[in-house]
Amino acid sequence: MPVYEEKNKKRWTKDGYKYYYRCYYTNSYGKLARKKSKMYKGRLEAKRAEEDFLMRVATRDEIDYDIMFETVYNEWIIIKRRSLKSTTAYSLSVKLNKNILEFFRNYKLHNIKINTILQYYQWLKNKSFSIEYENMVISYLKDILSYAKENYEFDKKVVSSIQRSKVEVVKDAIPDSQINCWTYNEFLTFINSVDNNTYYTLFYFLFFTGLRKGELFALTWNDVDFENKSVSISKTISAKVGTGTYQITTPKTQNSIRIIDLDDKTYDLLMKHYESESKIYGFNKSMFIFGNIKPISATSLDRKLNEYISLSKVKKISPHGFRHSHITMLLSNGVPIRAVADRAGDTIEVIEKTYYHVLPKTRSIPVNFINNFNKNLEKQVVNGP
Repeated sequence: MPVYEEKNKKRWTKDGYKYYYRCYYTNSYGKLARKKSKMYKGRLEAKRAEEDFLMRVATRDEIDYDIMFETVYNEWIIIKRRSLKSTTAYSLSVKLNKNILEFFRNYKLHNIKINTILQYYQWLKNKSFSIEYENMVISYLKDILSYAKENYEFDKKVVSSIQRSKVEVVKDAIPDSQINCWTYNEFLTFINSVDNNTYYTLFYFLFFTGLRKGELFALTWNDVDFENKSVSISKTISAKVGTGTYQITTPKTQNSIRIIDLDDKTYDLLMKHYESESKIYGFNKSMFIFGNIKPISATSLDRKLNEYISLSKVKKISPHGFRHSHITMLLSNGVPIRAVADRAGDTIEVIEKTYYHVLPKTRSIPVNFINNFNKNLEKQVVNGP
C-alpha cells in the first residue's frame, strides 16, 4: 500500500510529521477494515510502520483482550529507548514507572475506561506535582495508549479523552535562573570560606566557566589546552543509567560541544591543581580533573557545597546555580548574547528565554533611534544650502 503526504499543513504535527499510511486488512471479526495511521516524519518510517502493522495483523488470530497494560507499556518503553540517549531513557523509565505504571500495573489494557483515566488524574494530583510536570506525565500516558490503539485496537475514545490541564501563566513568577543564582560578592563570601584546595578550585572553576555539572565531571586533563589556556567540552557524565555506575555520553546538544577560554585566575588555579595531581602514583592525562581515577560524585559535590554554604552563610543554591550565576554576570556586564550563548553551549533563543530578566529592555531602542535620526536630519536641513 502507498504512503501518503498530508497536504493540509494544519494537520502536520508540531515537529513536522506529515506522512501516513492507509491500508485495508481483515480485523479480528473477519471483516474488511481500513486503517489510517498517525503521522510519521518520513516516507520510509511510515512504510516500515505499515509493514509492522500488517505483519502483526497477519500473525494474530484475534485481539488479546486479556493483555495487561504492563505488557504494552514495556513494549512502548523498548521502542522509545531506541530514539533516546541511555541516560535520558533511564531517567524517563524511572519517572514513568512511578507515575504511570504504578497506577495501571494491575489493569488489563481493555479494562481501562474513561472513568479509569479520571481516577488516575486524581491519583496523580495527590502527588502534588506542578501542573507542568503533571502535563508531561499525562502526555506520555496518551502516547502509550495511542500505541495501544495502533497495535491492540484499544478504545480510541479513551485516548481522545486524555487531556492536559490548562496552565495559567503567572506573570510575576520568579524564574529559577534568578533565584538559584549568586552575585559576584555573594560568590566571594562563599569562596573565602572554602578551606580545601581541590574544592576551592572546583567551585571557582564552575563559577567562571558556567559548565553544567555533568560536563565538569567528565573533564580529563586531556581536555585542557595548556598552551592556549582553554578547555574542550565534548562529553558529559551521568549516573542515571540504571547500571549502578556512571556513564560518559555525548553532551546535551550539539551546541554543547565547544571550547571555553579560561581567565588568568582560573587557569592559574587549574595549573596548581595539575601540579598537585600529577604527583599521584600512576598519574596520566586520561584521569579526571576532579576525582582522579573516577569522577567526583554528585553526592560529594552537593554535600561539600552545602557545607561551605552553611559556613559562609550565603543563600543556598544548587551546583547548577553556578551556571546561572556565570551567565547572569556576563550578560549584566554587557557581554554580547551570542558570545554568552557560545560559551554556555546554548542557543541565543534559550539564553534570551532563560535570562530575559537580565537583558536590557529594548522596546524603546527603535523609537529613540528614529527620534535621534530625525533630529540630525532637521539640523542638516537648517544648516543646509
